[in-house]
Formats: sequence, structure tokens, C-alpha cells
Amino acid sequence: MAKQQERSESTKSQLLKAFRTSFLKRGFEETTTQYVLEKTGLSKGAMYHHFRSKIEIVEALYADETRRAITRALQSVDKNASPLVQLKGAYLAWMQEVRALNVSKVLFEIGPSALGPQKAKDIEDSISLKHIEAFLEQAIAAGDLAAHDPKLIAAFLNALVAEAALYSLRTGNDPIDALSQAIDGMLNGLRP
Repeated sequence: MAKQQERSESTKSQLLKAFRTSFLKRGFEETTTQYVLEKTGLSKGAMYHHFRSKIEIVEALYADETRRAITRALQSVDKNASPLVQLKGAYLAWMQEVRALNVSKVLFEIGPSALGPQKAKDIEDSISLKHIEAFLEQAIAAGDLAAHDPKLIAAFLNALVAEAALYSLRTGNDPIDALSQAIDGMLNGLRP
């Protein structure tokens, strides 16, 4: 049973990797399931065992790309720092992550255009907000922030950072310094 599950996970991973590669090279519209199946040598049955449609594949890819970028950003922060320093560090590290061409293409082009902006935001929020809220709750418990609604503050911060990322992608400018100051300004305004 374990070998069958391993094979199933391997097939799913192979499909996601092949679709990601094709989406990045050919775009969403030009990527067909037939093209990917020919490239991988997998059957339609193998694909439909894991995904009912190309949209489900984009959802899985978008969630995976989001999760990996957030995980890498969180791993880069100093675990001994205060919750607010960790939070800011994670946001700035995430900004660097999404400036990588393939990551930004999945997160800011392919995902939102195929899924719609709201569905993409819902997926991203479902993965990121729990981490942000945890940092904020720790900061409130430590007395570093006044007792505000962590969900609302997390939504504000996510919107700020997303806009900085989009600005960077549109202009090619590095928003890190301005973003760092904006995060500091917002958090300083919430101190007790």
C-alpha cells in the first residue's frame, strides 16, 4: 500500500512539474493536457485520478508555489528575534522570493488569470494569514502591539506587501526600502 501511495504521489508531482514547465514556457491557453501527457508519457486516467481539470491543476500549482515561497521566507527569519522583527523579516524575504521570474509568473500572472484574482487571493490568504496572525498575536501577548484585531492587521499588511510586489513587477524597481519603512510605520502606529 505504501508503494502504491508513493507511486501516486510521484505521478501527481510529475504532472504538476510538467504543467508548471509548460505554463511558464507556453502560457495557460497554449498548454493542453494532451501536450503534457505526451511529454510525460502518462495516461489521461493517471491525470484524472488526481485532477478533474486544468483549473484544478492551476489551483494546486498556485497553492504549492505560494506555500513554498512563504516557507522559504519564514525559514530565513531569526527565530530568536521578537515576533514583529520576525514578521517584518518574513515579509521582506517573501518580497525577494516573488521577484524570481518563474515564481512571480505563477503567482501574479498564471494563477490570477486562470483562477481569477479573488480565488488566487483566497488561496494565498488561506496559506499566509495564519502565519502573520500568529506573529501578531505573539506581539500582542508580549505587549509590543496594542490589542487590535490580528486578522484585520494581517489583511492590511498583506495588501501593503502585495501592492509593493505588483509595483516591483510593473516597474522593475526594488521596493524593499520603502516597504520596510511602510511596515515599520504601520506597526509603530499600533504600539501601545
